[in-house]
Amino acid sequence: MKRRTFIQSTLAVGVSGALGTLLGCGPRGEVPQSPVTFTPGQEMPWINWAGNQSCTPNWRVSPSSEDELVTALKAARGVVRAVGAGHSFSAVVPTDDTLISTDLLSGLVRHDPDKIQATLLAGTRLHDMGPMLQSVGQAMPNMPDMDYPALGGAVANSVHATGTSFGSMSSYVTGLKLATVSGELLECNAEKNPEIFQAARTSIGALGITSEITLQNLPSYDLTEVNRIEKFEDVFADMEARCKAHRHFECYPIPYSTLCITVATDIAKPGDKTIGEDDPQAVNTLRTVFDAVSWVPVVGEGLYEKVLTAAMGDAADVVRTGPSYQVFPHVRIVRFREMEYTVPAEVGPACMREILGTIRDRNIPLSFPIEYRYVKADDIWLSMFEGQDGCSISIHQFGDLDYKAVFAEIEPIFWKYGGRPHWGKIHTLGAEQLAPLYPRHWQDFQEVRRELDPRGQLMNAHLKDLFGV
Repeated sequence: MKRRTFIQSTLAVGVSGALGTLLGCGPRGEVPQSPVTFTPGQEMPWINWAGNQSCTPNWRVSPSSEDELVTALKAARGVVRAVGAGHSFSAVVPTDDTLISTDLLSGLVRHDPDKIQATLLAGTRLHDMGPMLQSVGQAMPNMPDMDYPALGGAVANSVHATGTSFGSMSSYVTGLKLATVSGELLECNAEKNPEIFQAARTSIGALGITSEITLQNLPSYDLTEVNRIEKFEDVFADMEARCKAHRHFECYPIPYSTLCITVATDIAKPGDKTIGEDDPQAVNTLRTVFDAVSWVPVVGEGLYEKVLTAAMGDAADVVRTGPSYQVFPHVRIVRFREMEYTVPAEVGPACMREILGTIRDRNIPLSFPIEYRYVKADDIWLSMFEGQDGCSISIHQFGDLDYKAVFAEIEPIFWKYGGRPHWGKIHTLGAEQLAPLYPRHWQDFQEVRRELDPRGQLMNAHLKDLFGV
């Protein structure tokens, strides 16, 4: 529940009254939040935001133009990878050879007011895109709930938000330019290089480095988001109706409880006002409660549930309203690691119930609320939503706790329901398991990849495993 308000002061009162001196007796995190340390005088390591991926590249470059990008790719030594904001949890970036940063490839290139389209440089961070598009009367149709990533990385990994009528960010791409290791700069859209276009809209950086991206947008609009604490069974019994009733709907079931955080977002109405405020530290408060009781044998007998209900059961709604680019994203302060799979939409509720039951039955130490969202189908070759509406379920663990053991218990449940892993998040699948999940276009993508990168210069260890190189 990395972004929802629990009304921290109310929770603290509830915990104190229910637990007294038990607070502070729970387990402490022992896993370092950063995999490496920097020693002055030595090479500067690269570390991702989550602190679970790192490398020490021999050559770094930050091109500020397409010409410089093409030159850097042609001159790259060894394995070359691109990096934007470093918000991928999986090992899509690390290389000890050549690392090319897209930070300086940022800005609005042009816009078309008639088509309501805009072209931006691929290194533009999502939090900068909102004001840029607003200045020309446009806004993204949908947007992830965090706005730190770079546009190029978000498209390469098929980053998404929620809404049964809305696809991933990749689905709004109408054109792009792709710099290849051979020194070409390819213009790709439905008419020019259409096969490369289909592959590049979700490429995991395996085809080259995108320099600019054209998006299909909407006229600027305002949103109102309502956050509530509700009963899990009430929410899931009414899931289909809620998804139809709201422009966007998502929820966050809380392990070891009957509670669920719901988030409904719609076009703002006249008179809508912000009520309350988001608490970016709320998930730490929840952890405090869990740690205080999880070591006690009565957790499964309802102590945790009673504390949460007492503290949160009558919490007031939190309402946020304003321009869409300000309402969609939320602040990230608490570091975590994440695994996400997308299962066919129709099996989402069953998958979610089995995950919650497994956590409880096996006493898995997980207090982080589980993110549950729906995304519209697309026709992009390696998109998690290719050919089917998807239900994306995300498992999070705090950055200083062992995520591997927890994820290992839950990941097989996703396999059982035909889940496709998010390319930018933690999973253990390789080419042998991935190929059957993309029966229509896995080989099509492989052919384009080999054509554009015949020597495998873009293949770090992780991508070699993904594609069987």
